[in-house]
Amino acid sequence: MKHNLVTFVSITVLALSGIIFWETDFLLPVSILIILLYLGVTAYGSFKIQANYFLKSINQGKTKSIALTFDDGPNPNTTPRILEVLKQKNIKAAFFVIGKNAALYPDILKQIHNDGHTIGNHSFSHHHLIGFFSSKKLKGDLAHCNEVIRDVIGKTPLFFRPPFGVTNPRYASVLNDLQLTPIGWSLRSLDTRAKSKYKIINKIISELKSRDIVLLHDHLKVTADSLEDVIEHCLQKGVKIVPLHQLIQKEPYDQN
Repeated sequence: MKHNLVTFVSITVLALSGIIFWETDFLLPVSILIILLYLGVTAYGSFKIQANYFLKSINQGKTKSIALTFDDGPNPNTTPRILEVLKQKNIKAAFFVIGKNAALYPDILKQIHNDGHTIGNHSFSHHHLIGFFSSKKLKGDLAHCNEVIRDVIGKTPLFFRPPFGVTNPRYASVLNDLQLTPIGWSLRSLDTRAKSKYKIINKIISELKSRDIVLLHDHLKVTADSLEDVIEHCLQKGVKIVPLHQLIQKEPYDQN
C-alpha cells in the first residue's frame, strides 16, 4: 500500500532530519513540516479513493464504454423512477445499496436484481463515523449488508463502495477477509450538490470519457429527473453504456 511506503519514507526523513539538524534551530520547524506533510498526504489518501492510498480500488473500466453506478438506495420515491428509465432505454446499471435501506424495501431490491442490474455493498449503516469503526465493527457492518442482499436476491455481492469514498487501513484488511472488491469512480456527477438536472447533465456530458465509471445517487429526485437526458446525450455521442461487471471484467457475485 502507498500508505506504508509514505509512512516508511516519512519516518526515515524525520530520523535523518534529527541527525542533520540536531544542534540547530531548524530541528523543530523541519520536524513539524515533515509531520504536517505526512498528515496532509494521509488525509488526501483517505478522502480520495482514486489515490489507491490504503487499498487498490477499481476506478475505471477496461473496455471502451462507460458504466452508470448509483449509491445510497434503494429509495421508494426515486429508485423505481430510475429503474423505469433504465428499462425504457435498455440500460443496465450498478446499485451500491445501503443495507438498512435494502432491509426496509426488499421488493425494490428484488426489482433491481430482476431487471438485470448489478447490486453492490455500500455498508449496512452508512454511518457518518464509519471511517472510525474498529475492524471488528466494520467487518460486522459490511457482512450484515451482504447478508441482507443475499437473503433477498439469493446472491452474495463481491463489489463494495465505501461510504463517502473514504478509506483507511482497516478497510483494506476487512475487504480482504470478506473477499470484497473495492469500486471507486472516475467521474463524479456531483448530483448531491446539484440544484437542477441541467447541472448534472452538463457535468457528465462535458467531462465524460471512455472507460468512465460514473457516480450517481438513486435517492435524489434531481438525479431521477436528469437520467433520461444523460442517457440520451451519451447515446447521441456514440458512447456505449454497459453493465459495471462487463466494463471492469470482474464477476459481481460469489459463485459458490
